[in-house]
Amino acid sequence: MKEPLITLPPSQATELALSVERAYSENKILDRLGAIWAVTFAKCTLAQWAIQTYLIPINGLIYIWSLTFIMLSVVSVYYLHAHQTKLQVLMHQLRVQAALSLGALIAIGFVLYAHWALAVLSTTATAGLVAVLMGMWSLVRATLRRAWEPMMGALLWWGIASEAFKSADRYALLWVGLGLLFAQALPGFMVARRTARYRV
Repeated sequence: MKEPLITLPPSQATELALSVERAYSENKILDRLGAIWAVTFAKCTLAQWAIQTYLIPINGLIYIWSLTFIMLSVVSVYYLHAHQTKLQVLMHQLRVQAALSLGALIAIGFVLYAHWALAVLSTTATAGLVAVLMGMWSLVRATLRRAWEPMMGALLWWGIASEAFKSADRYALLWVGLGLLFAQALPGFMVARRTARYRV
């Protein structure tokens, strides 16, 4: 029987196994947290759509978006602390994904700026472009993670984008909310569940 080409001392082999296990655990934590944020933003978007559509006398910016963002930020900090996850370690391991996420947010920010500040994009065009960018981000994430769930999310985002471009302005927020729920949050929970089943 042939000996393995590379062998590690028992202590280093144990350390390597623990590092891999820790990486999968941290990925699972981030996947769950990302899915929770997606669900929450979907709720806010759908609630804002309902307020505008049915003329509900509520200030959505104050009572929905601001309060939700504050509470979710606090919960996220406690969640990371409860799982003893260090942010600097996460950023070091996921620097590529973090950079791509930041790029996607900046691109979406430019689209929203073009809509609200410059008024050069219609509401439906804005929703459609946001969905296209989210689909591209999901595609890159699927490539980096080698997972089919984000790929499914990308296809759903692009399908939502095609519908958003054709729909009336009053349905723009509805399409974005549905995209966050089914194309972003659902694949995120599916990836987290599959990662949780992994054992080193």
